[in-house]
Amino acid sequence: MFREFFEKSLIGKILEVVVLFAAIVMARYFQWEIANTVFFVLFVLLLLHPIPSRFAAFGVVFLLVVTAVLFLVKRNNWADICSIWAYYLMFFTAMLSFSQLQNDENGATIAKDK
Repeated sequence: MFREFFEKSLIGKILEVVVLFAAIVMARYFQWEIANTVFFVLFVLLLLHPIPSRFAAFGVVFLLVVTAVLFLVKRNNWADICSIWAYYLMFFTAMLSFSQLQNDENGATIAKDK
């Protein structure tokens, strides 16, 4: 009930912008690098608007392959950065999978009650 209200109302959209702005301000306050800021804002966006976890899992696989290729061509700094990004995406994938599992269980419970 509340979720539908916030998704469709102007108050919900304003609160979403405020949360995103707060995430950017927090990243600036802690002097994070741009890549870390982008991943944190992406994390907040995924909390607000979940996507299927298979998209994040595809990103993990892609970044792990890129990491291996970068290690082969002796670009160790870039490979380290890509492995960190892959780790972030693994966390996102787990978070999205748990969210989908919870939604599936709630849907099954609601369908069972009807």
